[in-house]
Amino acid sequence: MDTALRQGPAAGTERPAEWSEYDDPETGATVTRLTDTADSGNWHLYFTENGWDDGGRRLLIQSDRMGSRQLHSVDLETGEITQLTDLPHPIDGVTRAGERALFWCGDRLAVLELDSLRVRELYERPEGYGGSHTAGTADGERVVVAIAAETEFNREFENRGAWIKARMDANPHSQIISVPIAGGEPTVHVEDERWLNHVNASPTRPDLVTYCEEGPWEAVDRIRVLDLASGEQWRARPTDEGEAVGHEYWLADGEHVGYHGWRGTRDEPDPFFGRVRYDGTDRREWPAPDLYTHVHSNGPERVVCDGTHRGAPFDLLWERREEDGGDGGSEEYAGPWKLAHHGWESDDDAHPHSRLSPDDSQVVFDASEDDADAGSDVYLVEVPDDVTELPRFDLEGFEPATDR
Repeated sequence: MDTALRQGPAAGTERPAEWSEYDDPETGATVTRLTDTADSGNWHLYFTENGWDDGGRRLLIQSDRMGSRQLHSVDLETGEITQLTDLPHPIDGVTRAGERALFWCGDRLAVLELDSLRVRELYERPEGYGGSHTAGTADGERVVVAIAAETEFNREFENRGAWIKARMDANPHSQIISVPIAGGEPTVHVEDERWLNHVNASPTRPDLVTYCEEGPWEAVDRIRVLDLASGEQWRARPTDEGEAVGHEYWLADGEHVGYHGWRGTRDEPDPFFGRVRYDGTDRREWPAPDLYTHVHSNGPERVVCDGTHRGAPFDLLWERREEDGGDGGSEEYAGPWKLAHHGWESDDDAHPHSRLSPDDSQVVFDASEDDADAGSDVYLVEVPDDVTELPRFDLEGFEPATDR
């Protein structure tokens, strides 16, 4: 393998704080805008990934402020921003795995030591293949990804949904592979002539990952679990006719998988969010505002949702109902409440990809302030001690706009 991947001189550069604080004009929640750059983009890690680092003192973000998307961290005590990578290609598919970050840089799978900023190459994709989001196993020993053959058409379709369906119908050759982080040859765990994507690793069980059969959600049985040790694989949340689920993620216990979806059709959906144990048991589901959203929770106590670009441009929050004399909670939720406005009003805007902090006290999200063409920035909102003081969202009376 060519080992030409090297850090440039900007790695380790510290830049002054850009942050500003305000109270959300409708909810009163305290919001901190962590980044503020004109004509460039800043994004927190994808909502499936825990970007809090250094015991919660820092937050990993991506930014193309220097002309190429690279990894940075924001000091949450001072606001200072440190550039962590200065690599020859934009990075993507970032996950944090202990004191390391894993990502793609061009066609190279790489690991970054967050303390020394040393970069090592682990694997090079075959020519003509793309790679999924990276996932680090709970024991810190392996990185797991999906690779899939590129198709002859590009994304120049009427809309993203049409492109996704066309790529699914092309049945690209795909593999789920794992690569030792210490170095070594890859292991092929799954190989198929269908589009495989989105690998997520259990944060507590080193042998378990999820991956998805990619495509329009109503056309696939999406959420798959793979046991890396045995090779066994199964569906965590099978879907019947008229059901669709996706945007899966692991809860902090490493036992349960969260998701959202809908029953019915895209035009007349009955949306919901839910969680299920990795073996398909303990499945529970609750109403959601729309099918176009993302949902995250660390455990059963609190849930955050993006709202929807079809008429609810704010983060929504649910809390588990307390039981008198019980074990401190039930399987029903109170809420939702409006937490913070993010202005997601078009699919072209930055998607919030809202995620709760590990202690459930904050929510991070991305937003385009006024103009999606001007890029996006990263925001952090404090969850108030008493969420019942937030304004309620009328979930039962909400009807998503159909013209967006």
